[in-house]
Amino acid sequence: MKWKKERDLLVAETMAFVQSVTGRATAAERRLEPMPPHDPAKTERPVEEVAIARPSPTRYSELREEIQGRVAAFRAHQELFHRDRDEYYNSVLAKVRAATDRPSKVADDQPTKR
Repeated sequence: MKWKKERDLLVAETMAFVQSVTGRATAAERRLEPMPPHDPAKTERPVEEVAIARPSPTRYSELREEIQGRVAAFRAHQELFHRDRDEYYNSVLAKVRAATDRPSKVADDQPTKR
């Protein structure tokens, strides 16, 4: 328990320093009451029962429906992106094919002069 004693001394020193700087008692010091010495043999801790709040089955179904709706909206949004990407790809590919499929003025059997 040495660390507790050191902690209490540090808190006391800090409070004394604050009081010497400000010249008055701090709000925390006014609220604190001296604690009796800690004796583990005499200390009994009350047992608290904590009730765990579980959502009702209807709440689960509402959450499930909300999640399914969000997933469906996400899929629709992704499908829109896929369609836009495919349309853009096809338009660029059509432009490239149109540019490369033009008949050249040079005969096919003659090499191109550079």
